Amino acid sequence: MKNWRFLPLEVNNGFLNMALDEAILQNVIRKKSPNTLRFYKWKPSTASIGRNQSLSAEINIDFTKEKKFNVVRRITGGGAIFHDEYREITYSIICPIKFLEDLGARKVIEQYELITHGILTGLQILGLETEKGLIHCPAILLDGKKFSGNAQVRTKGCILQHGTILLDIDPDLMYSVLKAPENIGKTRMVKSVRSKCVGIKDHILNYEEIKLVNSLKRGFGNALGIELEEGSLYKNEIKLAKKLIKDKYSNINWLKKYE
Repeated sequence: MKNWRFLPLEVNNGFLNMALDEAILQNVIRKKSPNTLRFYKWKPSTASIGRNQSLSAEINIDFTKEKKFNVVRRITGGGAIFHDEYREITYSIICPIKFLEDLGARKVIEQYELITHGILTGLQILGLETEKGLIHCPAILLDGKKFSGNAQVRTKGCILQHGTILLDIDPDLMYSVLKAPENIGKTRMVKSVRSKCVGIKDHILNYEEIKLVNSLKRGFGNALGIELEEGSLYKNEIKLAKKLIKDKYSNINWLKKYE
């Protein structure tokens, strides 16, 4: 079994979370960091937009300012997301694409599914039977409702995939932050979220955050055939992340790239 680094659940603001994912990716590309599985939460709550999206088209900026939420642009694709500090855990995986290919995942969708199989396997340990789906992007479903969306960036032979794991949902807050599509009102979107999305917390017997993270860790280990050894961030990763926050993630030019 191949050894990977496991970074235990931590809580950061939105700028640092995205900067750390990119810093680890850059280090893995340069072979300065091991393949890494990381879990994190968001404080304050954060709206994130995909790398090709327009900020003004996706986010209610006045509301995020009023609530003192962060707003960030990801380097991964996909749509706008609201990361609720109380209702979500996020994972990220960084490794060479060849690692996934060697496990038989040759196509992009196969690599998505191989990684997300770690979530399915981890939740199965807790008694949840979940399934893969496709709702705009590869998703994971519980009783036909989405609780996890995922996004990737692929560069210089390496992959960063990260995704949400909804513990609970507040659709009204979500669509106070996110803008409803132009021809669809907020009320309709809130109803849609309630009917199509679910949080998993209430479906786990005797839920504990640490128990969930440990089960997901085991799930990823089993799905990818890896041994996860608990580690910490390297000094150069932290240094690079701080630079990325200054130069990119907190920079208005990056955030408003398509305005």
